[in-house]
Amino acid sequence: MRRPPFTPFLAGPPDFQVGLKPIAPEDWLLPDSEASILAWRQELIAREPDCYRRDPAFGAAEAEAARLVLKAAGAALPEVPALPEAATHVSDDLVVLHRDAAGNWRVGAILLTSPTFFSAGHAFEKGLEALHAPVPDGSRLAHRIARVFDGLREGLVLERFNWTLQAGPDRFTPDGEPLRRRARAAAPDAAESLLHLRVERQTIARLPRSGGVLFTIRVAIDPVAAIAPAHRAALAAAWRGISPAGFAYKNWQAVDPLAQALFRRWGV
Repeated sequence: MRRPPFTPFLAGPPDFQVGLKPIAPEDWLLPDSEASILAWRQELIAREPDCYRRDPAFGAAEAEAARLVLKAAGAALPEVPALPEAATHVSDDLVVLHRDAAGNWRVGAILLTSPTFFSAGHAFEKGLEALHAPVPDGSRLAHRIARVFDGLREGLVLERFNWTLQAGPDRFTPDGEPLRRRARAAAPDAAESLLHLRVERQTIARLPRSGGVLFTIRVAIDPVAAIAPAHRAALAAAWRGISPAGFAYKNWQAVDPLAQALFRRWGV
């Protein structure tokens, strides 16, 4: 059993800040910790029409984003690639944002195979304000993200993480309610076998030709039994330390009885 490739809970509870940090461009998409899902990902794209949405008016930005991903993955570069072609080479979900006529950042193309409780159809064509409206203090967060997008330099890659616990290993989860029902129905002694750590590794990069931004989301899902024993207390502290508003926004009330049973079992 592998250890989770990302452990953002070691930095504390989710705090709904921008939290972006620069990384080396060569560390952007490779190595791909979730490359084993590529065959599943291709099959899902073929059968789930809501995985992919695009506005043809912003095809140049989408093609630029796809080329950037394909080049980073060391893949051949078609003349006019699109996000589904890029998605055959990386596990990351891909979102292309552009400025509208009013200067607001909006989603112009999106490919999602591992959505954390939202769909491509829900996010498509929305602006940062609408996308972040449910988040605690979402308007302020959207404004700060827009400022980051406005000032993003070519060649700079920024990274941040988001995380949660979920009941089961499900990856394609546009709706979180089935997972919450599973959690509510589970017995406390099932916590260690049922709970999984779900981490989103998010990055942003500039699209210099079109002036857009590429937002990537790599989702890693691992059973909590794989978490290093030395990290268990930090996970418990981070889970218990989230703000009431954050707890409600993430719907942790459905999973909390299992999480607390897990922490009691671990003695943390």
